[in-house]
Amino acid sequence: MAKSKTRIYLRNMGIGVCLIPFINGVALAQVDANEPQAAEQEPDENVVVVTATRRAESIQDVPVSVASVDAELIANTGSIDIADISLYVPNFEFSDSSILPNLYIRGIGSGTTHSVEQSVGRFVDDIYIGRAAINLHPLFDVGNVEVLRGPQGTLFGKNTIAGAVILNTQDPTSSFEAGISAFASDFSTVGGTYGYEAYLSGPLTDNLRGRVSAFYRDRDGYIENRLPGPDGGTREDVAVRGKLQWDAGVNTTVDLKLEYFTFDEEGQTPSEVTSANFPGGPLAGQPVPESFFQRFSPDFSYDRDWMSDYDCTALLGGQTFCPERNQDTFNVTLGINQEIPGFGTITSITGFQTVEFLHRFVALEGGVAGGGLRATRDEEYEGFTQEIRLTSEEFDSYDFIIGAYYENSEVVRLQYDDTDVATFFGGGPVNSLIEDWTQDTETIAVFGQFRWRFADRWSAILGGRWSYEEKDFTFFRRQGAYGANPAAERATAGQVAGDFVDSLSRDENRFTPSFTVRFEPNSDHMLFASVSQGHKTGGFSDRPELNDQGQFEISEFNDELNTAFEVGAKSSWFGGALQTNLAVFYMLIEDLQVARAVPNQFTNTFQVLNAAEATSWGVEFDANWSLSDNWTIGGNIAYTNASYDDFPGASEDCPPAGGTLEPDPVTGTPLCNYAGLPLIFAPEWKGGAFVQYEHVDFLGEWDVFARGDVNYSSGYFTELEYVPVLEQDDFATLNANITFRSPNDDFSVAFIGRNLTEAYSLAWGLQAGPSTFVAPNAPRELMVRLSWRY
Repeated sequence: MAKSKTRIYLRNMGIGVCLIPFINGVALAQVDANEPQAAEQEPDENVVVVTATRRAESIQDVPVSVASVDAELIANTGSIDIADISLYVPNFEFSDSSILPNLYIRGIGSGTTHSVEQSVGRFVDDIYIGRAAINLHPLFDVGNVEVLRGPQGTLFGKNTIAGAVILNTQDPTSSFEAGISAFASDFSTVGGTYGYEAYLSGPLTDNLRGRVSAFYRDRDGYIENRLPGPDGGTREDVAVRGKLQWDAGVNTTVDLKLEYFTFDEEGQTPSEVTSANFPGGPLAGQPVPESFFQRFSPDFSYDRDWMSDYDCTALLGGQTFCPERNQDTFNVTLGINQEIPGFGTITSITGFQTVEFLHRFVALEGGVAGGGLRATRDEEYEGFTQEIRLTSEEFDSYDFIIGAYYENSEVVRLQYDDTDVATFFGGGPVNSLIEDWTQDTETIAVFGQFRWRFADRWSAILGGRWSYEEKDFTFFRRQGAYGANPAAERATAGQVAGDFVDSLSRDENRFTPSFTVRFEPNSDHMLFASVSQGHKTGGFSDRPELNDQGQFEISEFNDELNTAFEVGAKSSWFGGALQTNLAVFYMLIEDLQVARAVPNQFTNTFQVLNAAEATSWGVEFDANWSLSDNWTIGGNIAYTNASYDDFPGASEDCPPAGGTLEPDPVTGTPLCNYAGLPLIFAPEWKGGAFVQYEHVDFLGEWDVFARGDVNYSSGYFTELEYVPVLEQDDFATLNANITFRSPNDDFSVAFIGRNLTEAYSLAWGLQAGPSTFVAPNAPRELMVRLSWRY
């Protein structure tokens, strides 16, 4: 990336810092420094506080369908990443794909192409996370994770068409605190995990506080590899975070955060091949029998069994190839909060992110390092964001939020494939392929929300956001000889016959409004109804296709729009012992961005189209009931009907699951319309229930905490081909944990069991050329965690 662009990022961050004395001076002119400050109120431990409205409010008062997972639940359940969190939140799915990790809410997600934006926006300490791959990093030293369901276009902006995930890390404390925990686990198949997490927090001076935290994990993979090479999922994580909080003035605070994540994953991303057809030779198109692969791996089978077969020692063309995946992420966040007493708070949030991602994988098993497809993906990302907003105090009858947002980012993605199918299968392509692209994006937006308490128990919330975005996209494609040096090939881009080079630009603007009515019949109940819009920006397909003239071209797709209607009720019963939340929703998604597999390719090329419209409607309910000082029960359930209303030209043939053949309006060729088929990763039913027991002085002066939960999901498809081997059946997981705490609550030991019944479920699935692959979630895992804190 050009150094001038980085200097612009740093200069803009400096502008925010330089505003501190000016803003502080304005505030001091409006308030007497000797005016007594209101005493801080102790937080109510029974109240769950969320920031879904850009204010810290009780979850029971927020007119949004939102779930919150706090630090205690994360620790007690042994949760380490977003995939673990998704078990406890209805209508929230995480696909840890080897190609692209994806978040899904109410059946809406982004698929498996890298140039498509996210449908579920992720925000860490108020900063938008620009690339989906960052979701692969672990959670550590986290205060809570909030999942907002439904479009969040007004306050959170673009690419929150399905919802948003808000992650709040722990802040520095005014008193000294420290803690360390160590954990070790064992999988029921092969492998296990061990790791550490630690933090140190407290005052550095009278007006400066700091916090540093670190995380380490070493995991031996749980997918057994029957050939020479690492087991699938073998991985090492390192992360460190530092935070400073400075009281720069009477009413001014400055927060600075620096964090670094890295992970190295050896071997194939956890996956199993479940079917294959011969891509060439005399048996082209015919199913590949298991006996064919058993020549290379005697125990090979298509069974789903947490086993795979790939050889990291095989030679082909004088080369060895072992899959791997690694990523380095660096984030800087600068936050300035200037309180204007009696009026509100001005907030400036500046963020800078860099990501370097490398992924090498194989697309066929049974000794694939000696044949099939060997792919390398190398990506670099830089992003700068700046938001300034004014949040008013809550006046007698009204309050408001207004703000502006700016974002500038660049993605450089290098894609190289080495294919030798003929040697392996007796026929098929033998070549190399480069498909590189870069994308520069610039976004500006202004937004506002006004809340009016127009009657004793009634309030109305009106909001809107206008955004403008520009994208510049460049692409280079070259098909060459097998084993070609990609660096040498890129050095002569556009100079060889058959090269395809293209540059494209697009811009768009969109206004997304929202309106909510809120009614409180009394202090225990709140009812709301809302209509809102969210959008996901358009872009360019990251793979070219042949047009009617037989020439390559890059297709452009437009932005996607979600109009959502929702009614809900949040209630407290029996003096607050029982809390319930209900939401009924209907979402209409227009110009749905979908990735259609272009046929007649050895490896699938995905063409992104605004080909579809879809609806998603359903009901969400959760409850939490404190039966006594010791016992708590609770649960959640969601029903979702998410399907295509129209998806013409989805494929050449209709899958067994449904669809209708219709003539193409241009060529007359019969193509399948997927109307009526369900969206992927959209289980019709999902729910869970838990029972929790807590007893003080249970063993002498030692306290005990125990929890058991069961989580159920009905079936769903994992890919648009809707083939049976990519369908997940109904399944349920059982988890349990018990924790013993010392008399002073400074030491604890926890025993954690996850997926105790060893249910096999799919994290993702894919049809790639002649084969289908699935990646299972982890098998049974038993963990011990020791924790100490001061």
